Amino acid sequence: MNTAGIKDVGVLIVGGGPTGLAASLLLSRFGVSSLLVERHPGTSIFPRATGINARTMEILRSLGLEDEVRRASFTAVPRIARSKTLIDAEVAEAGTPLGEMSRLSPTRWMSCSQYELEPILARAAAAQSAAQLRFGTELLDFEQGAQGVIARVADRATGDVTEIRSEYLIAADGSRSPVRERLGISMQGPGEMMRLVSIHFHAPLRRLMNRDPYFLHFVEGNEPCLFVTTDNESRWMLNVPVESPEGTSRMSMDHSQLAELVRERAGVADLDVKVQGTVEWTLQADWAQSYRAGRVFLAGDAAHRMTPAGGHGLNTGVQEAHNLAWKLAAVLEGWADEALLDSYESERMPVGRFNAMHSVELIAGPPPESGSPAVELELVYGQDGAAGPRFAPGAEPGARAPHMWLDADTSTIDLFGRGFMLLTGARGGGWAAAAKAIATERSVPIGHRRMPAGEWNELYGVGDAGAVLVRPDGHVAWRAPSAVPSERCELAQALDASLGQRPDLESRIA
Repeated sequence: MNTAGIKDVGVLIVGGGPTGLAASLLLSRFGVSSLLVERHPGTSIFPRATGINARTMEILRSLGLEDEVRRASFTAVPRIARSKTLIDAEVAEAGTPLGEMSRLSPTRWMSCSQYELEPILARAAAAQSAAQLRFGTELLDFEQGAQGVIARVADRATGDVTEIRSEYLIAADGSRSPVRERLGISMQGPGEMMRLVSIHFHAPLRRLMNRDPYFLHFVEGNEPCLFVTTDNESRWMLNVPVESPEGTSRMSMDHSQLAELVRERAGVADLDVKVQGTVEWTLQADWAQSYRAGRVFLAGDAAHRMTPAGGHGLNTGVQEAHNLAWKLAAVLEGWADEALLDSYESERMPVGRFNAMHSVELIAGPPPESGSPAVELELVYGQDGAAGPRFAPGAEPGARAPHMWLDADTSTIDLFGRGFMLLTGARGGGWAAAAKAIATERSVPIGHRRMPAGEWNELYGVGDAGAVLVRPDGHVAWRAPSAVPSERCELAQALDASLGQRPDLESRIA
């Protein structure tokens, strides 16, 4: 075993799934150097998660990946179904139909298997000059102190060990997270509910169905049974308990026995089934009691574990990376004090807890349809985390800045991502000068866009002399509904509040 010298990076990312890869890309956008290590030799070989919600698609759009993900996607109804067999004509649906999404977002829910998504993210991340990716590399141990994090990583093929010195570490290392275990952070919530096996198989089921497949399709019977389609051709998963009702382990069954199980649950006695393999996994739902320990941050499955219902797992992780990356960049680039990083946990833990419990509710039996068809687009930060997250439309401070088409191809969502963005009304000329002056004085990236009068005023809740400051992650930092005595003073105070994570404030109105 050889040990290389110390390598310095801004952020060490442990885990090369969607959360870790998204973190690498988002840090690179701010020029923050990162090194991602993943113990497996490459990206996922299994479909695993397949639902990408509208908010995650907005993040992928901001990274220039929306079209590529769309091309890799397949057709599935983004709802949960229940029936006696997969091909039954009578199906009970659950979940709010998404309907026409163009009024809410420039994107929409996509069905894209994780084995298709991860290579897209990995190629994009590897192309960034600020990022390095090392697959087949395992974290051995780490220590943290006032000067940063010192970690040792090993190439699993050669045994060579490299010492990495970073300012921060993102643990996106999965549901059994060794980093979380080393930190002694416990999980809370329902926990483990069942051991399951995913049977991966090919079968021409789509041709036998009189409708598009559903995102998740539960088949009723004497045991839990869940079908998941993973492409537009013939690839599927059937999820059943590891142990059959007769006490037989499904992991010990041969391919012919597994194929017969698929035929029975699908309701097609002569179905041509080719079993590819099996993966054992745990149905569970819980969340970490803390998302941060010093310089180490938990994200993705390391921070929370969810059932497949609702498609929350992958989406929650990518959205956590989106929340965390700009804050790490702000601290590392000197725009903000280190205290800003405390807001990662206060903003994201309530969401992780809510999504974990919602996934349990959907598994247990979907509640009556209610609420927004895309609730993730109406998340409002800055509330009492103990009460759970709050969801509301509009552009109040803490909310995701709403979508509005500016032309045939450009949404307001496309304005956000590389720094703060100040949106001003038609008579907000003084705001532009204030933004330019403060950006220069503080070395904080602040863009400016004067918005057309009319729809924008109503959607964002401001008059022609008002302004809205939007964070790099697309959430509203502050809003001045109308004219103020001093644009520069008000904007400076708003920026201080956002970077110092004091409570979001509506501007004082003249």
